[in-house]
Amino acid sequence: MTKIEFILRELRAKLWVKPSVMGLLAVGWVILAYAYASLLPEKLEFGVKRDILLNLLGILASTMLTVATFSVSAMVGAYSAVSTTATPRATRIVMSDRTSQNALTSFLSAFIYAIVALVALSILEYGNNGRLLLFIGYVVMVVWVLVSFVKWVDRVSNLGRMGDTLERVEAACGEAFSSPVLMGTLGARSAEGEAPAGTEILSEQLAYLRNVDVSALDAVAGELGALIRLHCRPGAFVDKMDSLAVLVGGKKPDEEAMRRIHAAFQMGDSRRVEVDPRFGLVMFAEIADRALSPGVNDPGTAISVLGTLVRLLEKWNCHTREREEVRFKNVEVPPFDPQDLMDDAFTAISRDGAGIFEVGVRLQKTLQTLAKLGNPELRAAAIRHSRLALEQSDAALGTEEHRMIIHKLATAVGGAGEC
Repeated sequence: MTKIEFILRELRAKLWVKPSVMGLLAVGWVILAYAYASLLPEKLEFGVKRDILLNLLGILASTMLTVATFSVSAMVGAYSAVSTTATPRATRIVMSDRTSQNALTSFLSAFIYAIVALVALSILEYGNNGRLLLFIGYVVMVVWVLVSFVKWVDRVSNLGRMGDTLERVEAACGEAFSSPVLMGTLGARSAEGEAPAGTEILSEQLAYLRNVDVSALDAVAGELGALIRLHCRPGAFVDKMDSLAVLVGGKKPDEEAMRRIHAAFQMGDSRRVEVDPRFGLVMFAEIADRALSPGVNDPGTAISVLGTLVRLLEKWNCHTREREEVRFKNVEVPPFDPQDLMDDAFTAISRDGAGIFEVGVRLQKTLQTLAKLGNPELRAAAIRHSRLALEQSDAALGTEEHRMIIHKLATAVGGAGEC
């Protein structure tokens, strides 16, 4: 993902962006109504009296202020519920909900339009044509608010609930897992074998690697006649002693080339599921882990998460069978390691669900399904996690019959995929 695309995705998740843009457009309409009123015919059959328009705008301003305050309170409560019942890492995904953002945008934009129009109408002489344009803007705002409010009422009734949160997190993760580029090598060549010697590109700060602009790296490497091999993918936590990549061969990079290379690596204090699919697996593991805690005791959510994890990993497995198009021939990126994916997905669930029989059964069945997908590396990782889950279940389960059932299922995982 390029740097500009990543920044635009970041802005899309901010609650203030849409209201700010639409608020400026509302102010622009008030200005245009005054500036271009003279372009309309002088005598129109339809006119709006100044006092009536002032009253209408005043009602709109006071109503929208109340509704906007209420909507923000409801959304903050929903985000707090997501952090408490699911995981704080999922809050950003829920905040990106377009229906909620559009509703808040309509409320605030209508409030801004009403306030600015009231001030302008009280100070300036708009005339009949100007007041007509302001009234048209008022009608548009009211219709937009009504439509958004009806949609938002239905949406806010589910916002923050566990089922809705799971659906939204799966949708966000599914978008990443459905991308051959993200699940592959980011459009670059696959890094195989030991990394060659060359000029090391060290991290400039202690942070997460949020995004890598592979196209920018490819351009610099092409100009230098060199090869850039990444040592890590987005989502890695690095310090100033860690090497992000190595520059192999070609001309020696000057200060400007090094600046461009470092600019292609975007760092931050948190991970982003849009470019870091493994972070999605971590979020689901955290949701299941919290559901398995004694204070919550909700194994049904953990079982539901296991079904989601199978769907996501199956998508990744499908991409491994496809030959990814190499667009950036001067860059090499390490592919995903199935062991890492499985560790992110199942470590916490097998540990904290070891004493819950129904979770142990579903976990072994989940691993059996993954072992049968035809990927030898994924099968080896599934067998490893099946063995670990079996050891933990043996230590935690108090019933011999339950332990025997788990043993039988674990044996089936080891035999899955064999003919």
